[in-house]
Amino acid sequence: MNDLFNMPHPRVPMLRFGRYDRIRIGSVEYGNPQAVEGGYVLHRVDAPDLAQEFSHEEIWLLSKRRDWTLDPDWYAPKSARSRLATGVASLDDLAAKELPDVVWKWQFCTRFVRKYEAGECNKTPASLKLAIAEIYKDLRVLEIAAMPPGRKPGKKPARGARTSRHGTARKPKAYAGNKTLIEVREPPSATTLLRWLDLLEKRGFRPASLRDGRYRSGCRTPRIQGEALKLMVKHGNWYATLERPTIANLHRDLAADIDGLNLSLPEAERIPCPSRKALSLYVAGLGRFHVHAGRYGIDQAKRRFAVITSGNVVVRPFERIEIDTWTVDLKTFLTNRGLWDRLSHKVRSEVGRMFLCTAIDVASKVITGACLSDTPSVAAALTVLRMTLTDKRAFGQAAGAALPWDQHATFEAISADGGPQFNNFEFINTVALLGQSPEFPSGGVPALRGTKESFFRTIGTQAVGRLPGKTFNNVVALAGYQSDDHLCIETPDLVALLTRWIVDAYHGSPHDGLGGETPHDAWNRLTRLYGLQPAPDRNKVRAIFGIPLTRRLGNGGIRVLGLRYWCEPLQAHFLAHGFVDMDVRLDAGDVSEISVRIGEAWHVASCTREGFEDVTMEAWIRTCRDLASIHAAGAAITEGAVHAAIRAANALTQEAMARAGISSIPPTEADVTRAENELMQGWTMPEIAPSEDVRTVTDPLDGGIPVTGVDRRGTPPVGPSDFTFER
Repeated sequence: MNDLFNMPHPRVPMLRFGRYDRIRIGSVEYGNPQAVEGGYVLHRVDAPDLAQEFSHEEIWLLSKRRDWTLDPDWYAPKSARSRLATGVASLDDLAAKELPDVVWKWQFCTRFVRKYEAGECNKTPASLKLAIAEIYKDLRVLEIAAMPPGRKPGKKPARGARTSRHGTARKPKAYAGNKTLIEVREPPSATTLLRWLDLLEKRGFRPASLRDGRYRSGCRTPRIQGEALKLMVKHGNWYATLERPTIANLHRDLAADIDGLNLSLPEAERIPCPSRKALSLYVAGLGRFHVHAGRYGIDQAKRRFAVITSGNVVVRPFERIEIDTWTVDLKTFLTNRGLWDRLSHKVRSEVGRMFLCTAIDVASKVITGACLSDTPSVAAALTVLRMTLTDKRAFGQAAGAALPWDQHATFEAISADGGPQFNNFEFINTVALLGQSPEFPSGGVPALRGTKESFFRTIGTQAVGRLPGKTFNNVVALAGYQSDDHLCIETPDLVALLTRWIVDAYHGSPHDGLGGETPHDAWNRLTRLYGLQPAPDRNKVRAIFGIPLTRRLGNGGIRVLGLRYWCEPLQAHFLAHGFVDMDVRLDAGDVSEISVRIGEAWHVASCTREGFEDVTMEAWIRTCRDLASIHAAGAAITEGAVHAAIRAANALTQEAMARAGISSIPPTEADVTRAENELMQGWTMPEIAPSEDVRTVTDPLDGGIPVTGVDRRGTPPVGPSDFTFER
């Protein structure tokens, strides 16, 4: 009865929090969430005696804010021990070179735990050996079993590895021709696997707990001590003086002082002189700002390291998900481009089909993501995975659907087909970043993916089977049906048809697997009854799914597509390290913020310009091109003109996205680079003109678009941009 009173409004899902979850709303941290009638009571971390109540509706609305952050089990004792032992809070904080090892361990452990809980094995030596062999047989064919490139082979052969007669590891055979040799990882021993499982038991069952201590390797004891250290510090500090001595001169003076000191010491007590490299490392640790201020003066240091900003910045049922790809037997892809009539009959028999990748919630039977593509690709799989975690109402509205497509949360388990679009490191690694391990049922056994196969049969007979232009599954089935004479549907129409059929026809029709209940009603009932595990916040989604870039940190922060981004941790990093390359993640759907990796954590950097919230990357590229062409005649780029251009580009982009719908694949790093090289021309967002009176301005881009080298571009064309992303 109490559960019924605790239900929120039918259209507001009830989020479910754990006892040790950390919730951050703006700058306030909350912990110890307690479920009460109608909502939750959250306790402030900085003042544990103070509590604040939130209704389920308020919690749902707050979870959509930009400053909402949820860290599951943050305050759990195991999580605290894990952070102390590994130095990271989650798997996405690890460096890229450490991820393959951790994901390999995580896959072995999760598969063994499944066997152990199912009663298929135990922890005796014989059973462990058999289980390891079975798991390794499955994993060695996956991409994650490949040894990372550049990894040096071990000095000792692994247990069970092939060895030469001398006992050393046998070298791989050298093949002639184009054969590529892939070095595969060796399976862990029983002792090693038990040690990994013990780490998960002590630190919490999550991937980051399996990080080993190699990141702390190296000698930590200072080798230079006593008088040698004092003299090195003395001469090293002289580097940051107005005399501007060189490292070579300072090391020569240091060696002279060490020799003078050794003259008065017995031979057994004489100290060695620190190396020039040691002196250079000490100077490098002084900080770039400190050194520049000492050598050139504080004023010049302030100018060189000036931080350029625009002022003060005022900011579950998902128990199991199944994902798979289905072949849409339509002959539309080339017809839409006017190329079908030019192809030979042999080529026509091989093409004309598209692929629909979808994910389904097994409990409610709702479709949580869909992507139509010309080939089954990793990009399409990742797009569907991201849609499972985010709101999809915009896709449904663009297709004219009446029911909302807003079903999203963090899944507890995911099962995927063994095809190459899922059985690859990128997909498995992304799922691991979400704290899960994908299951790959045996191929050729559709019963193991019954929910997904049933959906594909339904969509094939109810949606696609009624369309003219169907190419059928084989030549025999075609049997005189001339689809060329009946072809009438194009790819954008197919996208809209499939989207609306999923959201309205499928979600709103009685489902045999639900006892006649519709998936839409089943979703509402189950979410009110069990709640949902909240989806990752916007920043985590960007850090996991964003476009990976490398950009140089400079006086203006980090520049991406002509926009500058800053945050306080980035400013501190700039003052300490100066001009360095940074790892960046960009969300193509919102250029107002980026994620920047500083140390072992991702930080959010905001655009220094206002008005870029929810502006897409494609819309911004259109804006830049249109501004450069429209204002080439001599008008200044005022703030109103920029905002008007953004609104116009947004409208065009939304039109294009509505037409593309679920066939839209997000841009890649190559797309961003091409846009910057071909369209942005290296320019930065111009300074906004302070006045609406633009008649006194002679140069339309005066002071705002620094360009170097000879200008060979010619006059830009007048009119909207025709820039498109290459696929």
